[in-house]
Amino acid sequence: MLLGACSDSSKDSETTDEHAGETPTTVADLTDVVHPPASGEFEGALTDITDQTCVQEADGWRVTGTATNPTSSPADYRIYISLLNGDSVTRALVETEILAVAAGATGTFDELIAMPDTDLQCVLRVERRASS
Repeated sequence: MLLGACSDSSKDSETTDEHAGETPTTVADLTDVVHPPASGEFEGALTDITDQTCVQEADGWRVTGTATNPTSSPADYRIYISLLNGDSVTRALVETEILAVAAGATGTFDELIAMPDTDLQCVLRVERRASS
């Protein structure tokens, strides 16, 4: 089941051998977020996202989708992808953006989240604002 989204693949998560093999005790084991949700002039836009996929691959979870801009001017999208386990614990939280989607046009995202856990659920938070 997919409800979720992605992050900028140019932002690599840093890991250290110091904590290798430990069971994580934090809320999210992998966090790659630049902007806090609901910051700036963004508004909720989850319904703008279609064709979502969330599939575990050898290197992690591939999350993809399409944003359709229903407004009459170009829009920027900020998408937060959460990977949750069966207990609804956030295992990963990643941010990605789709910028300057023309009115009535679509933009896509395709993120690979390096999370080895299995049986996760993808959940998206999607925000839109007029392009500046």
